[in-house]
Amino acid sequence: MPMHRDHAVHAPSGMLVPPVPPARRRHVAALAVALGAVVAGGAAHAAQSCPQLPPGAGVPPLSLTPLVVRPLQTVIEPVPATDGLVHLAYAAQATNMHQGRAEILSIVPVDPLDKFRPTGRNRVLDTDGAPITGKVRLFAPPLPDPLDERPQQYFSRMPGGSSGITFFDVTYQNAADVPRLIAHRITVRLANVDDTVTELSDPVPVDCRPPVVLSPPLTGHRWWDANGCCEVIAPHRGATLPINGDIKPPEQFAIDWVQLTDRGTCCTGPVKELSSWPFFGAPIFASAPGKIVELVDTEPEQVPGPPVGVTVANAAGNHVIQDIGGGRFVLYAHLRKGSIPAGLHVGDTLARGQRIGEVGNTGSSTAPHLHFQVMDRPSTLDAVGLPFVFDRQLVEGRVLGVPAVVDEAYEAGRPVRTDTAGAGGRADRMPAEGQIFAFHGP
Repeated sequence: MPMHRDHAVHAPSGMLVPPVPPARRRHVAALAVALGAVVAGGAAHAAQSCPQLPPGAGVPPLSLTPLVVRPLQTVIEPVPATDGLVHLAYAAQATNMHQGRAEILSIVPVDPLDKFRPTGRNRVLDTDGAPITGKVRLFAPPLPDPLDERPQQYFSRMPGGSSGITFFDVTYQNAADVPRLIAHRITVRLANVDDTVTELSDPVPVDCRPPVVLSPPLTGHRWWDANGCCEVIAPHRGATLPINGDIKPPEQFAIDWVQLTDRGTCCTGPVKELSSWPFFGAPIFASAPGKIVELVDTEPEQVPGPPVGVTVANAAGNHVIQDIGGGRFVLYAHLRKGSIPAGLHVGDTLARGQRIGEVGNTGSSTAPHLHFQVMDRPSTLDAVGLPFVFDRQLVEGRVLGVPAVVDEAYEAGRPVRTDTAGAGGRADRMPAEGQIFAFHGP
């Protein structure tokens, strides 16, 4: 969602980073039980292992593939969400190796252990609500019409030698249907070639281990999951960044937590004044036990609106990174200056529920919010974003409307429309984008 809380590399904005220069279902009990009763900490997660497949399992017959689709991570992790679905959410680099134009007709996720039959339901939308399934966000898109307020970002036609990113949200009603491997059937029409070309990609493993279980870092009612996962390719999901010589998706499961007033607005006064945002200064609590590995508490507050003085180094503003074990790290970003308790230092071990700071508007942020993410390395951006679930939460409803329009209305101080669809308690589920939550204490 192009909520300008996390200022972006690409338009729409919303990422943490500032602008930079131009035997299938018998994944059985393991996966079904894992996603239904997830573990309570990172160390337990790391201790588990997945059954090994024989070498070469699921590899398609050898062929030349003019369109290469390469996921940005070596393992795809499924996660059950509060929308009632299990999600395989990931991004892949798509490269046209043909000299001429390639028109993508379809990119279909398939199960290599089930004769490469289609698996799950793959559907992704842009922030205007338009379907972009099987389309590519080109690294070097055609120059847009200067009069077009929302230029096209996703394309089915790729010039020869071009490359970009394509996104997936493959969903399942039942965890038992999630495959052990996932591959792609790619159908393209090439310039100067009479027939269409259909190819199969090599498989990528699907993790059988459960996502890490965390406690919510906030308390109170009407917390809106904005820019979260999975169907809408909002700024976090779309943040595939050129970091240290590689393409990284650090924020693909990140959430911007903002709060609605009882009128459905952001504020009680002028939006440019931080005092108008009732949740500015709301307490933030550690979501799990673990050691502090990075802490910053010296960045000044931004005036709501476009941030100033932002670099890659200070994009997270005041923040804490916590090692929760099992190769998992939690980032709490954009904290209020001076809100981290004076007694906390790098190397200290936090208890679950321990107060670590307050909601602020520091770094690459245009409005108060808590940026919350889990990743595989102790870096705000040089990492792969990982899924997580909250042990307890109450769904209070959802925000209605086209994401781009809703976000603009919210940050302008206008009320957003909501309803109570899907309301009720959820345990061991990842918060789904667009829903509204209540959290009842650390």
